[in-house]
Amino acid sequence: MPNNQRSGSAQPPSSRRDRRESSRRDRRMTAARTAPPKPFWQQPMFLLTVGAVAVGLVVVIVALSGLTSRGSATGALLKPIQPTPMNLIDPTNPRALGPADAPVTVDIWSDFQCPFCGDWARTTAPTLISEYVATGKVRLVYRDYAFLDGGDPAGESQQSAAAARCAGDQGKFWPFHDYLFENQSGENEGAFRRERLDQIATAIGLDMTAFGSCMSGTAALDAVKAETAQGKQAGVTSTPTLAIDGVLQRAGAIPMADTANGPGLRTLIDAALAKASPAPGGSASPAPTASATP
Repeated sequence: MPNNQRSGSAQPPSSRRDRRESSRRDRRMTAARTAPPKPFWQQPMFLLTVGAVAVGLVVVIVALSGLTSRGSATGALLKPIQPTPMNLIDPTNPRALGPADAPVTVDIWSDFQCPFCGDWARTTAPTLISEYVATGKVRLVYRDYAFLDGGDPAGESQQSAAAARCAGDQGKFWPFHDYLFENQSGENEGAFRRERLDQIATAIGLDMTAFGSCMSGTAALDAVKAETAQGKQAGVTSTPTLAIDGVLQRAGAIPMADTANGPGLRTLIDAALAKASPAPGGSASPAPTASATP
């Protein structure tokens, strides 16, 4: 049988079905060659760019929401819920409450950035003040143990403590103290940067010229460092730490009532009061000599 086709050439469709399929393929190929280009918004590069921008926006939004949730240095100040009574301030020491000759002295070694110190100042201190300081039984003295910024002179522990001392020069250490502890917002995150300290000073009515001059000097900051070093020498290692008549108690925010961790402040102070009071027919116990200086 003669062969009329060249070797290797395409074979014609052998059936009606094959011819239909071949015709469809030809039409599809023709349409693909003549189709207009896709709009730019459907191009892969455009879609990748839009996706990258969207991811970037999400990252920025999350970062901003994180800053807002923990509070910024420019946020509104929170007023102290229970301000320290100004009439209890010891005129011989603006950082002390109660009479200088009170039978028992309680020192509180603290860092204004310490969250446990803040909790103690907001919850336990008001009860201690009303039950013992206001009744003349206890003299409460605030002590600087500023360490949470590593001792950096520009750090928030140092600067907040110095600012409170500057407020004390105007007789308003305790209002400044109350505002600081009410407005804590993390550690070394900007809650007590200079702008925030100025806000507090304004809120409590300080003479801002005098406050600014005090903050620009070194006396307050030097006093903070000196007292922190004094605390270390006395055996303070963390905050808050309380001392009763110069004797350091267990570290931590000791509550008023007894707990499984040990006796509360009522028990400890009452024992100190009993020791300070002369027994019937006897004499008072000798005063301790380890008490820190104001």
